[in-house]
Amino acid sequence: MTVQVSDRFVDTNGTRLFVMDRGRGRALVFLHGLGWDHTLWHGVTQAFAHEYRVIAGDTRGHGRSAKPDGPYTIALFAEDWFAAFKNLRVRQACLIGFSQGGMIAQTLAVQHPEIVSALVLVSTSCRSDPGAYDKLEERIRVARTQGPVASARLAAQSIFSKAYMQARPDAVEEFVNWRAGMDQEPLVHATRAAHGFDVSAQLASIGVPTLVMYGEEDVLTPPSVVTSVASHIPGAELVGIPGAAHMIPVEKAEEFELALDTFLKKHYEPSL
Repeated sequence: MTVQVSDRFVDTNGTRLFVMDRGRGRALVFLHGLGWDHTLWHGVTQAFAHEYRVIAGDTRGHGRSAKPDGPYTIALFAEDWFAAFKNLRVRQACLIGFSQGGMIAQTLAVQHPEIVSALVLVSTSCRSDPGAYDKLEERIRVARTQGPVASARLAAQSIFSKAYMQARPDAVEEFVNWRAGMDQEPLVHATRAAHGFDVSAQLASIGVPTLVMYGEEDVLTPPSVVTSVASHIPGAELVGIPGAAHMIPVEKAEEFELALDTFLKKHYEPSL
């Protein structure tokens, strides 16, 4: 079956976002994390585009989207996407948010619940964590004193498991070169967007099916941080991925797709 393709730029909330838009039917919206773009989801979007309308874009300051001056905030990112949904004629969707994208998804779920039919949160937190924030600030300092390659290597150490780095040095090196080639100032603005973020007190209002996933070896958002998210959302399902660090969709793509597919079949079938 041929998958409908409608990739484009969307003017939204005073900026312009690049959006990959594939397939038809009920919408799955994939929100990437800090320092990534829509290509993070390439494999999983291909897998689901035959049954769903799959949308994966680049958040402000990332990828092919506009990179206006900061400051950026999670609330600003969320409003960018809320306005984009209107332009894309997305009335309701299952939001799948990874890391910082999970923060954006949570914000949309509490601020604009009418557009969220289901929620999947991966390697994320519901409040700014001082430990994680210190690690991210260290990346900024290293980028400015030692250069973007050194900063990207530091990032790799905090997001990939030791086993993955040993097994896939080629993939890690590709990531380092890709991350080092990014525009650094927008990356700084995006890095600081989560400072002061806290929706923990609002998560009890979420009334849609929710899946929360964590990597058992994640040091950036440790299991205790991610499980705290699930504890605040009524009825949330919690899944731990053995052997995974922060980058579940990359390191454990098959396990991620299986968990997502199981959740969707239970709570968000392709057609009503």
